[in-house]
Amino acid sequence: MIRFVSICLALAGLSACASLPHGEAPARVEFVVIGDTPYNASDEAMLATAIPKIKAINPPFVVHVGDVQSGGEVCGAPDDRFAALVEALRPIPVVYTPGDNEWTDCDRKDMPGTTTKFSELARLDTLRSRFFATPALTDPSYAYVQQTGQPENARFLHAGLVWTTLHITGTNNGRDSVMGDDLTAAAKAAEARELANVGWLNEAFTVARAKNAQGVVVIMQADMVTEVDPTAFGHPCYDAVAGKRETPCDGFFPVRDMLPALAASFGKPVFLIHGDTGPFRVFQSWAPGQVYELNAAGDVWYRDSGEMCAVRDVTHVWIDLDATEPLRAQGLVTGEVPGTTPSSASDCK
Repeated sequence: MIRFVSICLALAGLSACASLPHGEAPARVEFVVIGDTPYNASDEAMLATAIPKIKAINPPFVVHVGDVQSGGEVCGAPDDRFAALVEALRPIPVVYTPGDNEWTDCDRKDMPGTTTKFSELARLDTLRSRFFATPALTDPSYAYVQQTGQPENARFLHAGLVWTTLHITGTNNGRDSVMGDDLTAAAKAAEARELANVGWLNEAFTVARAKNAQGVVVIMQADMVTEVDPTAFGHPCYDAVAGKRETPCDGFFPVRDMLPALAASFGKPVFLIHGDTGPFRVFQSWAPGQVYELNAAGDVWYRDSGEMCAVRDVTHVWIDLDATEPLRAQGLVTGEVPGTTPSSASDCK
C-alpha cells in the first residue's frame, strides 16, 4: 500500500481556489438516481413513466450509476439507447459513471460479424469519446472538473456539498474475466485506473476541507462489499488480472480501505451512492462514522421460482443535513421505500 499512501500525501497539499458559492450553503438537495437500466422492454416502459415524473420534480441533475445495458447484450448498439435517454431528460443534465456491462464485460461476446472477442479497453475508449468528451454540467456555479486521463471521474459543487464520481465497476473492478485484451496491457490499465481513483477520491476530500463543505457525495457503480469474493476480501490486486494471478484478489480494496479514514478525518457526513446489486436500501454504511450508503433501485433479476429481486424503478433521493436521517430515498414510479419489502431483502443479490 506504499504507493497509495504516497499519492494521498502528495495530494493533501493541493489547494482549492475558492470557497463554496453563495455563502452559507443550503442543507437540502433533491435529485434522482438511475442505475442498472435500461436492460429490456420492461425497463424501457418503466423509464417512459419515470421521465415525466423526473421532469416534474425538475432536479438540478440526474445521476446514472452505470450498467446502461444488460450483461447479455452485445455492446455498441445500446450506446444509442443510452444517448436517447440522456436526450429525453434534457434540459436536466445527466451525471454518468460507467458500469461493467458497457465495457469490461463486453468481451463476453464477439464483435458483430467476427469470431473475435470485444476489447474491453477499446470499449472504454469508445465510452470516453462519446459520453465524457464534454462536461456533464456546464453552469459555472457547479465548478465542474474532470480528471485528466480519466475523464469519467468528475467533481462538482452543489448545495454545500462536494460531489465526486469514481470509475469503480463490478467484475472485481475490471480485474476479472479479461478475454479480449492482452493480460499485461489489461493489468497496466487496471492499475492506472486504481491509482487515478485513489488520487481523485483523496482530492475530493482535500477540496471539501478547503472549501468548508458540509459533506461529500461519492458516486460509483460497484457495490464494493457484496460483490467481493469472500476468499479475496482485503487482498489487493496490485498488477494482477485474472489469468495471471495465482490467488483471488480484491479489486475494491484500495478505495474501500481509504474511504473510512478520509470520512473520519473529514468529520462531516459522507454519502456513498451506487448500484450493481439487488437490494434497494439506504443504510449506515460498512464504513464507521457518518457514512450513509444508497444502493439504488434498478438491478432487477429473477429467482428460479419467478420471484423478482430488487426494484424496477429509478430512485428519488433527498439529502438533508438538518434531518435525523440525512439520506432518504424512494422509488419514483413504485413509491417503494428502500429496505422495507421482501424484494429488497439482503439475500436478494
